[in-house]
Amino acid sequence: MKRALTTSCLALAFAATSLGFAPTASANIGNCNTWITYSSPNYGNAYCSNLAIFDKFRVRLTCIDPHGKQWIVLGPWKKNTQTSREKCSTSTNVGVLKVGVVFSA
Repeated sequence: MKRALTTSCLALAFAATSLGFAPTASANIGNCNTWITYSSPNYGNAYCSNLAIFDKFRVRLTCIDPHGKQWIVLGPWKKNTQTSREKCSTSTNVGVLKVGVVFSA
């Protein structure tokens, strides 16, 4: 009984230690803010800081027209402490539904 309990405790401790050292997908992403400028045409913006030296990012917009059609627009690649800015369309009838960030691999 003691041997089974000791083996179980060791296995649990090993699993907990392994999880503690497992890398996460967002470990070196940095701090990013996104926002929409509500003057016509609407722009989506993304600003990131604390990125690794060779990391890049760009703004990702989900656009929507008056009929409910949606599509994706990507802004230019930017480096640390820069702003990626893009618009969905020059039409005043098209809006920005969502703003996000895409990172280089």
